[in-house]
Amino acid sequence: MSQPSPQSFYTERIPTQFNRALDEQAEAGEDGARLLASMQAVNATLCIVARGEGGGTFYLNVAEGRMTPGESAANPPFLTLVHDEKAFQVLEREAGDSALGFLGGLAGMAGEIRLTQQRLDNLQGLAGSLQFEVTGNDGFSLWTHFGSDPLPEEPHCRIQVTDDAYRELRGGNVNPQDAFMSGKIQVEGDMQMAMQLALAVLSPDV
Repeated sequence: MSQPSPQSFYTERIPTQFNRALDEQAEAGEDGARLLASMQAVNATLCIVARGEGGGTFYLNVAEGRMTPGESAANPPFLTLVHDEKAFQVLEREAGDSALGFLGGLAGMAGEIRLTQQRLDNLQGLAGSLQFEVTGNDGFSLWTHFGSDPLPEEPHCRIQVTDDAYRELRGGNVNPQDAFMSGKIQVEGDMQMAMQLALAVLSPDV
């Protein structure tokens, strides 16, 4: 099976999977009502800049928790993701059949991460750019920019991890704090920004 293009991935696959997760949460009934309400409270925009063949700029607008692709941003983007073709191949693979798994892949975390109002509030408190780099033969690099200011020429923070350590994180075999303390994660630049991001990602859904 051929790999999808960034166009089909961001305008079809990710929105479909994202909205399916919202519908599945709605089916949880009273037990999942609190989490559902937090997911439905989200009104935000993600911007994707895919460089290379088949690339372009894609906007994922979330209104009342439901995602639709757009030719423009419905809100000032709280997050802009910049990647090349190699990084896209990794992200597409990490997503599997779950947009929430895609969000987990962006964060280097195992499992799924929901975009709830609480998590959005935490992420909107970040400002600046962060480069996430996985080294090794299967390495790749992502540039994540928080806030609606223009992209700077250089990131404010660089997080570097080996490909083996990244697989351990994605597999849930090591937690980020232990990986950092053992030197598997290297941080250069704005350490406070890296800590704020970790807290936002690892915070409870609600």
